[in-house]
Amino acid sequence: MPGSRPDEDTVMWVVHVTNETFEQLTSRMGLTPEQLGDCFIDGTLAKKSDIIPSGARVALFPYNMVLLCGGQHLKGHGYTRGELDVDYY
Repeated sequence: MPGSRPDEDTVMWVVHVTNETFEQLTSRMGLTPEQLGDCFIDGTLAKKSDIIPSGARVALFPYNMVLLCGGQHLKGHGYTRGELDVDYY
C-alpha cells in the first residue's frame, strides 16, 4: 500500500463479498500468487480455496516473508501432520 512502513501495521478495509475465496480476494486486490508469502485468515494459515467470512481479518505478506520456522506444524509437510490439505500460492 502506498505510504506503508515495515515498522507499523498497515490496515486496508475492503468490502466483503459473500462466498469469496482467498484466491478471489487477492485477485480482486490486484495481487498475483507470485507476490504472496504466507498469509492468514483470522490467524490461521490461508489456502487459496478458503472462504473469507464476514468481518475476517486477513493478513497478507509478500513472497519474501514466510514463516521463519518453515511452518512445518502449520503446513503439514508430513513431518508433523500429514492429514492437512495445504495449497501453495
